[in-house]
Amino acid sequence: MSDRVQELAERQAELQARCAAQRAVVAHEAASIEARFGTVDRVVVLARSTVLNPAVLVAAAVTVLVVGRMRGLGLLGRVLLLGTAAQRLIVVARKIGANT
Repeated sequence: MSDRVQELAERQAELQARCAAQRAVVAHEAASIEARFGTVDRVVVLARSTVLNPAVLVAAAVTVLVVGRMRGLGLLGRVLLLGTAAQRLIVVARKIGANT
C-alpha cells in the first residue's frame, strides 16, 4: 500500500473509533434521561387511560352540566335581585319626585 492509502485507512479507523465512543456517550445520556422520565411516562399512561375511560367522561360531563346550571341559576338569581332592586329604586325616586 502506498503511504497515502495507509494514512487514509488509519484516519478512517480513528474516526470510526471516535464515532463509536460518541455513540456510547449519547446512548448513556439517553438511558439516563429515560430513567429520569420513567415516572412521568407512567403517570401520563395512567392519566391517559383514566381520561379515556367512559365512566370518567360521563362523570366529567355531568359535573360540567351541574356546575354550569348552578352558575347559571346563581346568575339568574343575581339578575332577578338587581331587577327587583332597580324597580324599588324607581318607585322610591318617583315618590320623592312627586313629593317635591
